[in-house]
Amino acid sequence: MDDTTPELTLDDLPRPPFYRLADEEGRDVYAETEVGGEPAKKVGTLLASRELAEEFSVRAIEFGMDALAGTVVRELKDWGAVEAYADGGQDYVVFVSEMGSALFHAGDVARHAAGRAAEVPLPLYLISDEKGEAPLISVETDEGGGAGEASGASEVLVAALFSTPEKARAFKEKAAHLDLPDGLGKIDDEDGLRRHALVARRAGADYAVVDPESGATEAIPLEEWTQ
Repeated sequence: MDDTTPELTLDDLPRPPFYRLADEEGRDVYAETEVGGEPAKKVGTLLASRELAEEFSVRAIEFGMDALAGTVVRELKDWGAVEAYADGGQDYVVFVSEMGSALFHAGDVARHAAGRAAEVPLPLYLISDEKGEAPLISVETDEGGGAGEASGASEVLVAALFSTPEKARAFKEKAAHLDLPDGLGKIDDEDGLRRHALVARRAGADYAVVDPESGATEAIPLEEWTQ
């Protein structure tokens, strides 16, 4: 295996969940293979889908990674789980997806995962009704024109998320005029965040705001969470 010219970079990794290969008891299994002319190194797996992981396990001998043959698939549901896995003892991690594949130093994967995990303060909370549906919030945003042009305003729909239940309740009290429901939902992982973003986009929102205070300040494009 050669790690000098990977097809993908760490920045190309999509959001979790990812999948790893393990033994029947859930313990990580690594292949030992020569990397870039170096003596045998421990190589772990990071696969973009369960189907790819199952196929990789079946074809591991073809790839010269006999130790991974017949292994079982285990999910890495968020960046925190990816970081813990990459720190688990392997020297390298091979990433495989429909877009391509690459071989990364395990330490680089762990650092990248730690940085991505810090981007979104999971768990997140949302104001929801008894059906678990979270209403979108309409906010006004300025659209300034160029020199000599009139500026106007338009309304956009945003999904409001909160880092703590207390902040969600405080926002509801301040925004009593919005008549928000009394329920409180929770997003525990990246998969839940992706599902919520997809629902919000279908409902007409383009952005999310974490701990909103005024308008669409620090708005996050929902597209970033659905990739």
